[in-house]
Amino acid sequence: MGNKVINFKFPSKETLETIGKNERLNLYRRYFAASRYNRLLIQKQLLKCAYDELLFSNLKELERSHDQDLIDKLKIVKEYGLLEEFIDAVKEEEQSLQKIIEAYDKRMMNQYLP
Repeated sequence: MGNKVINFKFPSKETLETIGKNERLNLYRRYFAASRYNRLLIQKQLLKCAYDELLFSNLKELERSHDQDLIDKLKIVKEYGLLEEFIDAVKEEEQSLQKIIEAYDKRMMNQYLP
């Protein structure tokens, strides 16, 4: 595939407890940045499927793995008792994505749609 997906690992519970809430928030932000990067790689793989249909099986595995990664991270933060602050980071990420979507909406309406 060329580019490699980022396999973002959370530190141990003990480490997360010692680094403090602000550092954990930054960790969650880095996780979401890695997730966005991985989604771009998945989109790139999807486009490649247009000229090589054999890549669809790899695409499905990448998507499944990406989705499972979030499920795994949710299990971790729940187990560690950090779900509430993780959800705060999720909401921040949603707002960031909404701004990106709105910028694309404007661009799409002005440049690409009749």
